[in-house]
Amino acid sequence: MFKCALSGICLIFLLSGCAVEPPQLPRRINEAYDFEVTHCDSFALVTGVSRHANNLAEAKQSAALQGEELGGTHIVWLQTDMGEPTKVVAIVYKCLL
Repeated sequence: MFKCALSGICLIFLLSGCAVEPPQLPRRINEAYDFEVTHCDSFALVTGVSRHANNLAEAKQSAALQGEELGGTHIVWLQTDMGEPTKVVAIVYKCLL
């Protein structure tokens, strides 16, 4: 009887640990030109910085990730500085279409 009760309690704890949130689909931000987002709302300015071998790509990825975290749908690059470190500046937009 004691074994059965203990087994039941263990089973409840085991099953409650399996209740996890479903995985979220990865969000993606689209690169755009300013004329492509005239119908959208601009709401953030983001920057990316890199000091590594693939400087420009890493700096852009950093800025794009910030835009995604803010809920943006599109990003327009404003400035690129290829100095040391490499820096990029962009505006994040949210487009409903």
